[in-house]
Amino acid sequence: MEDGSNPPPPPSTEAAAEGDSVEDQTLSGPPTRFEIELDFVQSLANPHYVNFLAQNGYLEDERFINYLDYLEYWRQPSYATYIVYPNCLHMLTLLKQERFRQDIKHMDMAQMLMDDMFAKWLGMGRYKPPETPTPPELVDQQNEGVRGNNNLNQEQVKDAVDAAAANGHGNGEAMDGIQTNTAVKMEQ
Repeated sequence: MEDGSNPPPPPSTEAAAEGDSVEDQTLSGPPTRFEIELDFVQSLANPHYVNFLAQNGYLEDERFINYLDYLEYWRQPSYATYIVYPNCLHMLTLLKQERFRQDIKHMDMAQMLMDDMFAKWLGMGRYKPPETPTPPELVDQQNEGVRGNNNLNQEQVKDAVDAAAANGHGNGEAMDGIQTNTAVKMEQ
């Protein structure tokens, strides 16, 4: 941190216009203050790293807490465009709370956060957005489309069922094997 009060300027795109790429600028020397702070703020997206900081006393140091406050400039749109892991900004918000700084010292808390982030990434997070009701006219259109596709004759349906059975679906054999294996495991 040079002076501790002003954020570093974002990388210039003027050099890229002159022929030097932004990549060439960053690989030509030591990392800039901008790169160091970007790297650090994004590392906060890893709950295990934040747990490491807590266990080693960094989150109890007033200077470090002030540094976290200073990093709030990453929320500005001109800086936020460089962030690849946006959950780091959420972690930055959580780190302002004394209770969270105490809780994250425990590995269980870090693992729970990691599991929640992974579940959210898979679309199975605890938060479920409220379902928006489907307008009645859209329901009518969807129902009409379903009615229009029910023109399959009995032979087409039989062919589809036979194809599914040939692939091991729908004939019960695959599920019977799973049920048997489960029963054997439970008995042991």
